[in-house]
Amino acid sequence: MPLKTTLRKDKVYSPFRRLLNMLLTSSAGDSTILCSGYIWQPDDGRYNVLDDDLRNAILPGCKGGKLKTIAGKLYPQFYQDFYRNFVADLRKAGVTVHAFYAPKKNWHAKVAIRMRAQRPVVALIGSSNLTGPAYGENRRNWNYEADVLIWSASHTRSHYFDDVGINQDFGVFDVVLNPKINQPDEDSQLKSILEDVMSGELKEFE
Repeated sequence: MPLKTTLRKDKVYSPFRRLLNMLLTSSAGDSTILCSGYIWQPDDGRYNVLDDDLRNAILPGCKGGKLKTIAGKLYPQFYQDFYRNFVADLRKAGVTVHAFYAPKKNWHAKVAIRMRAQRPVVALIGSSNLTGPAYGENRRNWNYEADVLIWSASHTRSHYFDDVGINQDFGVFDVVLNPKINQPDEDSQLKSILEDVMSGELKEFE
């Protein structure tokens, strides 16, 4: 099973940013599910994640496809406003966005899943929210963040993550799990992640 675990260790370099942008733009998929506890998208001139290159990754990556978003921490009120700004900005840019939230305000999972023909092919799971301290680089405020990328080795277009793209930044990282342990393959793992995400108590965001 190919996977990569990263840890952010300084303000200059965000592995989460690099991995997420690669997932979003990968030709392995045609649409994306993007989940975050917090989304930082004020409209008053302050830092926001879409202006910090995220929009540029989402637009080509979801051209002709869809973006499904889930945000859970909508309290205090300004986080709800930020999420509304995020969705409205992308829709204005021509992205078909299906926005959801967790009514109990307890969604804190950070998951990005690249889909192709309704099949998950790549997933990024970790601690990083769509905020400046996680996604931004060369900012005064930053967080130690850990994230894991898992992808399907059986999908031909997923070989982008093996050699052509990701190894240039992160080095070789094939992981061999204990063959003595009976476990599902990566395609089954990705399907399970997708089912877990979409089976949550979610409601459509206005």
